[in-house]
This record gives sequence, structure tokens and C-alpha cells, in this order.
Amino acid sequence: MSLPLLKKSANDIVVLSALRTPVTKSIKGGLAKMFPEELLYQVVKGSIERSKIDPELIDDVLVGTVLQTLGGQKASALAIKKVGFPIKTTVNTINRQCASSAQAISYSAGTLLTGENKFTIAAGVESMTHDYFPHRGIPTRIYEPFKKDASEEAQNVLMPMGLTSENVVSKYGISRKAQDEFAVASHLKAAKAIETGHFAKEIIPVQARQLDDSKTDLVEISKDDGVRAGSTFEKLSTLKPVFKEDGTTTAGNSSQISDGASAVILTTRAHAEQLGIKPIARFIGSAVAGVPSGLMGIGPSAAVPQLLKRKGLETKDIDIFELNEAFASQSIYCIDKLGLDYDKVNPYGGAIAIGHPLGATGGRVTATLLNGLRAQQKELGVISMCTSTGQGYAAVFANEA
Repeated sequence: MSLPLLKKSANDIVVLSALRTPVTKSIKGGLAKMFPEELLYQVVKGSIERSKIDPELIDDVLVGTVLQTLGGQKASALAIKKVGFPIKTTVNTINRQCASSAQAISYSAGTLLTGENKFTIAAGVESMTHDYFPHRGIPTRIYEPFKKDASEEAQNVLMPMGLTSENVVSKYGISRKAQDEFAVASHLKAAKAIETGHFAKEIIPVQARQLDDSKTDLVEISKDDGVRAGSTFEKLSTLKPVFKEDGTTTAGNSSQISDGASAVILTTRAHAEQLGIKPIARFIGSAVAGVPSGLMGIGPSAAVPQLLKRKGLETKDIDIFELNEAFASQSIYCIDKLGLDYDKVNPYGGAIAIGHPLGATGGRVTATLLNGLRAQQKELGVISMCTSTGQGYAAVFANEA
């Protein structure tokens, strides 16, 4: 492909490593006894060791995290300092909901472009086992008179995500049959990626406790455990709707509540070349778009065109799209609205099968995208996701592996 933006430059933002932990079911999964700081520690430490990047080089670590108390800052700093980075290595956290670790990549890229940093890590972590169920993502304290005086659009930022899925279903006529068929396909594609060993290339295995506070029963968790290889339409079609009595959004056609972490190491091409490090990919750019908060799932349908137009690209130029499957409803809408080839979208399954550990998802889909581009020997890929409060994020990468 001979596109002007693929011409290499010393100022290019390049990816040196993009890895993730396994994603496992909350409460009952393989990582359920692990706290977010432990997951973050293991994925960052594992990424440094596998990539052979000197930790002394890392200037800043930006961590995407959504549900933790105090914004996850204290726990994240504990994890990063325990890895053994020098005192100069700073830590910050970012919360753009489901796009948090993706936004960490964008913000890190900005500091590399300005010269503020030379090497960064954009990480993400979520233990939904520990941090989701007390409030299920809805603030426990909102001043009601203030809320009641706000517009409907403003009030809708507090809407449970499942209801936004049902809104998409109602407004755009997404059938229950289409949602369940999409969900089955996600599971079968992910099951194949596990069976063939494809996912092993992007996963840092985690030494995980299986009992509370025990140090003697560590088990290596190396595979996603929410994927159902035997998933069928017949099984999924029997599940009852979760959010509305007459709805179509079920536990089977929604993303799974999960635990996991991710890490992406970034620098400029000039700094990589100075040290003789070969990049695996280039970060070309990103975009964030606003959509109605009550229809937040349509976010990618706004963010992807905005990004591609800015970069002089068309959907036909993109080889793989990794669109986070918050719900089958919004995934189907976005794919159809964008006019995408379903074979190019989530070829290894998505969050309905793999899971959706909120703060880690941006890095997870990045790791899966870059692994997929390498495996298919393709050039350009896009990640995108909707986010609570009515936004869509998208980013484009070029394969260099």
C-alpha cells in the first residue's frame, strides 16, 4: 500500500511491545483473587522482561483504570514502583471509561511528540471482581436537585449501560436473532484463536492465587477463561433479557464482566533507532467523538470516520478492525453504519467472548490488533470502542513486525 502517511520519519510514534494478561471471568475466573495492583505489576514487569527494554529508559507510565477508588493512582504507583523502575519514572492514571488505556496511548504519544518524554508505557487494569459490584459503575453519590435540574442529555450519562444497548436496539431495529448470532460468532472465533495458540503470542501469563491470601496455591493462568467453544445460537436464544422485561440484551450477547491488564511500550522512531530496537508497529493517530449519552454504543460509528478523514484514509484501506464488543447491538449497528466487511472485524473474537475489563480494554484490543496484523501479514488496523457518557474512541496503527 503506497499511502503518504506510511512514509517513515524519525518523529513517528512507534510501539515496542503490546501485551496483555489473560482476561478472566469476575468472581469465578482464574484472576478473581488477584487485586488490580497485582495484575498491573505482572503485565508491566512481564512486558519489560519479554521486550528486553531497559526499565531505566521509561520516563512515564500512564495507567487506564475506571472503577478503583481514588482514581487508582495510589495502587498503580505501588505496582509500578514495585516493578523496579527508577525514581525518575512517573505514574499517572486516566479514566475515559472503556477507552481509558487506549487514551493512555494517545496521551503518551503526545508527550513523546513534544519531547517531554522519550519512552513511555500506556497500561490499563481492571479487577471488576473487586471494584465493580459495590456500585456497578453508577456513582453512589449524586446531588439529586442538581441532577433533576439538568437536561435529559446530561442525566443520561448516569444511565446503566444495558439500557443504552436497549435504546440502540429500539432506535435502529437490531433484532435479537442478529445479536445472538453475532455473539456466537465471537465465541467461536476466540475459541479458535485459543486452540491454535494465536492468543499466546499476546498474553503474559499470570501467577495467580486461587484462595484468599494464600501464597502456596499459585497457579499460572495463561488463557482467557470466558470463551465458550461450544456456544450455539440455540443456547443463547433461550437466555432472558437482563435490562428490560421485553428487551433483547442478554448476558449472552453482552460483554463479560472481567478481570485483566494490558501494557503498551512506546517511543519515537529516532529513539528506537539510537538503541537498535526494532518497532513492532507505528501509532498513526486517534480521534474521540461525542454521541448522545443514551446511545453511547454508537460511538465508533462517529469516531472511526473522524479519524480516517483526518488521516486521509478510507475504510477499504484498513485490513483489520478491532471494535470492542460492549454489546452485540451496538457492534452490529456500528459495523453496518460504517459499511465494514464483517470478516475484517474482530477476526479473533471480541469482548462478548474474551471479556471487557474496562480500564484494560484499550490495551487489550491493541495487543490483539497488532498480533493479528503480524499473523495475517497485513498493514493497517483500527481499534475503536464506545464509552459510557456518550463518546467513541478510535486509533489507527501500521504493522512493522
